[in-house]
Amino acid sequence: MILNHWLTTSLAASMLYMVPGCESVVSPTPASLKSHDYKVIGFFGGGPWRYERMTHVIPGFLAFDGEGHLAEWDLADIVTEAHAHGVKVVVSFDGEHWQENFLPMSDNADGSRDRFLEQLRIFCIDQDIDGVDYDWEIGGGFSPEQQKLYSDLVIETVKIMRPLGKTVSIDAYFRDEINAEAIEAIDWLQLMSYVDMDEMKQMIAYWEARGVPREKMMLGMAGGWGPNGEGVDQELARAKTRHVIDGGYGGVMIFRTDLDPENEQSMLWTVDRTFNE
Repeated sequence: MILNHWLTTSLAASMLYMVPGCESVVSPTPASLKSHDYKVIGFFGGGPWRYERMTHVIPGFLAFDGEGHLAEWDLADIVTEAHAHGVKVVVSFDGEHWQENFLPMSDNADGSRDRFLEQLRIFCIDQDIDGVDYDWEIGGGFSPEQQKLYSDLVIETVKIMRPLGKTVSIDAYFRDEINAEAIEAIDWLQLMSYVDMDEMKQMIAYWEARGVPREKMMLGMAGGWGPNGEGVDQELARAKTRHVIDGGYGGVMIFRTDLDPENEQSMLWTVDRTFNE
């Protein structure tokens, strides 16, 4: 994730990117909310859980090593609470340290990818996880070899997860990250465009030219703007949500919900109001 530097400092201390000290807030889901068919996917970085305006939540990044071993992460309480609110839980894999984990694992030279996928299968079944998301980012773009490795990983993940009723998605920028076969395989693609509508439209055109149908695109928006790294752009959030409706896209992705105000100035409120107009 382009803004995921907020998590990198914990890598040295732990393999697990679990968000500590999360405050849980349980409240009935208002009947007027989530009455649309669009996905509202929230990357979560701390603070209270706000399920009532999301359809999917990504609670953070699950770490693993280059040999394909997953870190331990107990998501049972989060999954139970999210499901009680009708929200699906997707576990994501951080792309910041791709040379340390994604690359050596994905080449499968020593069976590391097979090991990773088997552990992931067990993890998702045991914890009732609804989907897997890959955020493999490489500065400067992907080489043909890296694109093939990433695509093969995505395709093999789909082969394992789809029979279990679980989704597979990736986070994408202006790069040929996966090939046509992997594009066909994934359930959706989350566009990491956070600047303005011009950038968003350029990114959409980039991926449409590579064969991604509109219903597979989730338009990204982000908190954390401004001189103090806080705040949101409600006008941009509304414009992107309207673009989803008018253009027939799959939904929106919000990075990160903990930087989104818990009032009517929030992106979640703006997205929800716009979808329900």
